Amino acid sequence: MKDIKKLIYCELIIRQNEKIKNLQLLIKSTTDSRNSDTKSSAGDKHETSRAKIQTEIDHYSKQLSISLNQLHQLDSIDISLKNNKAVFGSLVVTNKATFFISIGLGKINIKSNDFFIISLDSPIGMIIKNKTINKSFQLRGVDYKIKNIE
Repeated sequence: MKDIKKLIYCELIIRQNEKIKNLQLLIKSTTDSRNSDTKSSAGDKHETSRAKIQTEIDHYSKQLSISLNQLHQLDSIDISLKNNKAVFGSLVVTNKATFFISIGLGKINIKSNDFFIISLDSPIGMIIKNKTINKSFQLRGVDYKIKNIE
């Protein structure tokens, strides 16, 4: 079980680093595009175009900030810890699905198995928080029972 937790964790780190790298490239190319845009005779049109490009840069910068924060959160997880309840950094195995509580990224597939990467702020995260082995919970009409927590 620890091996799968480590595989999930490593996959999340890789994906988050790729996302950050892609956002940095988007910001750079969009900034370069804005800076190389030469002023035309239609001044208002030029300024509107630059403003739209700046809005894109601001959007990418916000996404980058969020992604860097999420990477920092992932870095704070000690995957060697065995948790006895569902908390940040736990791998929670239920009768229906397996959840890794960290940052909300949705479903990932590793070694032909699906894992749900959830945050404690998500609806399922709020329900599952601090539950222990053999505890049950329900979400959207589905009954879950916790079989194991790493």
